[in-house]
Amino acid sequence: MEMTKRLPTRLSGEEAALLLDVLFSQQYALELIRSELADIENGDKEVDEHRYQQLLRLYDRLLTEEEEG
Repeated sequence: MEMTKRLPTRLSGEEAALLLDVLFSQQYALELIRSELADIENGDKEVDEHRYQQLLRLYDRLLTEEEEG
């Protein structure tokens, strides 16, 4: 299965902030990162080691904040 990389939609600063607010308030951000990591670990997506480590750190941070919240 070949995945094509789509260019991100250009959002205004206000739109980007709104999108992030919704992702966090609905707790989708953690699920998106979890899904991205699973795709990488299953070999469905290829990323460089730096990006993978960034995603792991972000996942840990979001998970910790969810548990504390």
